[in-house]
Amino acid sequence: MRIALVQMQANDIRDFQVAVDKLLNMTCEAAKKNDLVIVPECAFPAYYIEPREINLSLVLGKTQYFLEKMKEIAKKNHSYIAFGYVEKDNDRLYNTALLIDREGKEVVKKHKSYLWHFDHLWFSEGEDLATADTDFGKVALIICCDARSPEIVRMAALAGADLIIDLANLTATGPNISELQNAQSAYLLSVRAMENGVWIAMADKWGVETHNITYAGRSAVYNPEGNCLYQAGSDADEIVSVEIPAGKDGRILRENNTALPVRRPDLYELLAAPTDELPVKKVIEQPVCISEITPYITAVTGELSAQDYVAMVQRLGVHGSRLICMPPSRLAIKELQRELCAVMASEVMVVATMIEGETTKSYILQKEGIVADYENAHKNGGKPFVLAASWGNVGLLHEEEGLIPEWARCIMLAGADCLLWPNRLPSSVVTPVARTRAAENRMFVVVVQSETSSALGQIIDPNGIVLASTLENQTQQACGTYACFANSRMKNIVPGTHVIYNRHPQAYKRLVRGTEKAD
Repeated sequence: MRIALVQMQANDIRDFQVAVDKLLNMTCEAAKKNDLVIVPECAFPAYYIEPREINLSLVLGKTQYFLEKMKEIAKKNHSYIAFGYVEKDNDRLYNTALLIDREGKEVVKKHKSYLWHFDHLWFSEGEDLATADTDFGKVALIICCDARSPEIVRMAALAGADLIIDLANLTATGPNISELQNAQSAYLLSVRAMENGVWIAMADKWGVETHNITYAGRSAVYNPEGNCLYQAGSDADEIVSVEIPAGKDGRILRENNTALPVRRPDLYELLAAPTDELPVKKVIEQPVCISEITPYITAVTGELSAQDYVAMVQRLGVHGSRLICMPPSRLAIKELQRELCAVMASEVMVVATMIEGETTKSYILQKEGIVADYENAHKNGGKPFVLAASWGNVGLLHEEEGLIPEWARCIMLAGADCLLWPNRLPSSVVTPVARTRAAENRMFVVVVQSETSSALGQIIDPNGIVLASTLENQTQQACGTYACFANSRMKNIVPGTHVIYNRHPQAYKRLVRGTEKAD
């Protein structure tokens, strides 16, 4: 089964006719040798459709011509085509994705639901889930920012999608057009494919629209292990063609990823809770003094002896650390507690994660002793762990729990400013996942590792940017940075796109049903 991604240069709406002619030619060429052709978001007439730019009604009057041409190409070449366009439905405008089958018939339509930036100024929100059966397997449609929502992609996977078709307009910034990237193309889409065990194919534009929107290009295909099979550049038209393995019946092969942890839908009730009842809503609406919720955080990596462990905590106290995150250790907390508390300043919090036989357990220590502890909730049950300190709220999960997007989401919804993730997983897997957890939830993520190759300590900000990191292959090392938790409480990704207020909790009930499985 072969997929083609049509990466085209962006156009201003005033140039839509020339752009459409070019797009139809590229789509026709791609359809000749591929079973599915994917065209970017708002390929017709353009993405920036602010009414003062042009007579939009006049332009949209040509929509039917565009649709019919696409259907003709699909039928003539016996190929599926998925493409994005601006749709007018009565008095509403939608950012629409449409899938056409090999006979030129409409199969399924998706209206973008997680609107990006100025989208909301002219587009109405659509539905979160749109799936369809095809002769090569079940597919789901998403549009660009939809992929930033872990709930939307997870629902598609739970609905049985083998392939997620992503029509995108990924924005970017930078001085060199050939080096542009976007969070989605750099790491997030790879993580979405891996954590859901699905294929993802994304088509994007490149270039600049209306002198104020720069696109990343980077059209790509990702396999269910999260590997990118091919990614286009960021500075040219390109038809990306990738072969996806299929069985004798022609349907996409998608083996279950046995490395993924088992979901616990019974733990995820917060996903479907009304927004007004979420603890995080109260947190982000509280007035704050920025300097009072900006702790200096340190992350430690490596395998430390008891003596080194205590010495490290003492040294990091000298650094001025308010929160010290220690890596998983096989030392006994009972043997360390007294010495640790003796070297800790009164305002310091230490998170000491211990491997106790088959159990991993984190102990939160302050000067007076152990104030709280956490064990893996996916093994033992429980609620999202969030501990309030004078300088902010700390969430915690363990090991493979970080690979489950619902759990990190619930911890954020429970009010965490910062998520701590002690683990012994490969850093090549952990780093992109941690960046995704930070960006999708707009919260800090602190990674501390041991007993794995290239173990790292990392502190990642709410934009998914690594602020501090240890070196690879160190037997023990620490890194630190200030973490302004006010950034965690500012849940706007861009103006008009809010991590909390733009969610659709009423649609997420399917994520908390105990009968549903990710496979």
